[in-house]
Amino acid sequence: MKYPSLWFNDGDIVLSPNTGYRPELPSFLVHRHVLSTNSPVFAAIFKQPFAVQRNQIEDIQEIDVLQVKDPAEDLAVLLSCLYYLKLPFRRDQPTVNVDLGGLLRLCTKYQISDLAAKVVNQLKFEWPTSLSIWAEHETRIRKWGIAHADAPNGQIDGQYLDNRFPEPVSIIQLAREFNIPELLPAALYTLSLISPSANYDTFHTLGARLLPEYATQLSRGTRSARWSLLSPQDFLCLAKGQDHLRSNKTLTRVFEGIACSPNCSAGCDALLVALRELVEQTHDILGALTYLRLYITEPEKASKMNICANCEKGICNTIEALRLRIWRNLPWWFGVPEIEFHAIE
Repeated sequence: MKYPSLWFNDGDIVLSPNTGYRPELPSFLVHRHVLSTNSPVFAAIFKQPFAVQRNQIEDIQEIDVLQVKDPAEDLAVLLSCLYYLKLPFRRDQPTVNVDLGGLLRLCTKYQISDLAAKVVNQLKFEWPTSLSIWAEHETRIRKWGIAHADAPNGQIDGQYLDNRFPEPVSIIQLAREFNIPELLPAALYTLSLISPSANYDTFHTLGARLLPEYATQLSRGTRSARWSLLSPQDFLCLAKGQDHLRSNKTLTRVFEGIACSPNCSAGCDALLVALRELVEQTHDILGALTYLRLYITEPEKASKMNICANCEKGICNTIEALRLRIWRNLPWWFGVPEIEFHAIE
């Protein structure tokens, strides 16, 4: 069966995945030079005298066929990248981790290092080591959250908020398999905000249609994860990180030395107490601090909070200092101490 977008009439080699050519399975008519240029493994294969067989395929009387033991869907993703020069996914898509896992495995197998580097760089953008890029990620989530909250049944174009963003357990698995530890702290932090009862596969298969409670949770913007796939090692990393994020000792250390302006005219110390109480009440410490900063910088809301002019800027700077302290500690808290996190990229 021809794979339409990867069946080139001037091609000179058919790639037949899994078990050799079978009419009911997709095959790819491509070019030796494209494969050889990008992959030293393919280049070496084509030099072997018996690696390629001559067969009649589709409406072609006789052509070279190379049998490869790769899933057809992963091979299609790889070839699409090589021919169309773009990664085969869009942002805000939870299956991105799974799709890229198959692609990375083939890049490793066939030593296509340039493409593998592009994939890893995109993953690092989605799961960053810099606070500035993480802030962009937070903004994107917040905007989608508002849009879905205002939509009927919490759906836009038939999609819940949970469908908009990559699922964290898949990325944790990917980071372990391909030794990309830089992805782990952001993914583990995201996972720490998701309830273990919110199972992605349950929510997004028959569950949401059979049990109204699942649809209700999704309509409210509940995030889910593939909890059953999390390894014991990563369960331990997650538990350690959650302990640090929620401990009084950590909060005391984070808030140490932070005070309002010496020229305070409104007793803003009370606001700093409220700030700590807010952080203590949420699992999403970084998100809570961002929300408070946005709240303070809106003039109408700031006036209601009775923040003096001397303290307003200082408190916003304080919030950023808190976020940076927390951010830089995430690798250590989640047991990935060799990773250095930054304020900006």
